[in-house]
Amino acid sequence: MYTRFETYVLRQADGAHIPLDPANSDFAAFTEWEVGGGQADQPPQLTLEQRKLALLAAVDAHLNTAARTKGYDSIISAALRAALPASPFHAEGVAFGTWMDLVYAKCYEVLAKVQSNEIAEPDEAQLIAMLPALQLPE
Repeated sequence: MYTRFETYVLRQADGAHIPLDPANSDFAAFTEWEVGGGQADQPPQLTLEQRKLALLAAVDAHLNTAARTKGYDSIISAALRAALPASPFHAEGVAFGTWMDLVYAKCYEVLAKVQSNEIAEPDEAQLIAMLPALQLPE
């Protein structure tokens, strides 16, 4: 009948995503069903490939957030400045491009170690903590 996810309940009959909100009538019906002895299914486990994609998305967000704090719209825009030697942003672009390369190299190294069972799979925060820090010119 239902599958309970971390942030919502899926009603299997119609595919409705029910928010975990006591004021929501569908959630109230779900809660009543549980109290009456109903047991929601557990969500399917994500594959390693799905978990890797989620970790890579977190790394992308980390890179883009750093670039945005310096006024760029993305890490790609920031790193692009490295291709313009006459630009006043050239050195910063080189720093962003170098950092992006180092971050992805470390990320893929960690993911390879996870896949070969050399290390435990990190969560997003743990993976971000393993990555090199951005070193911008002064």
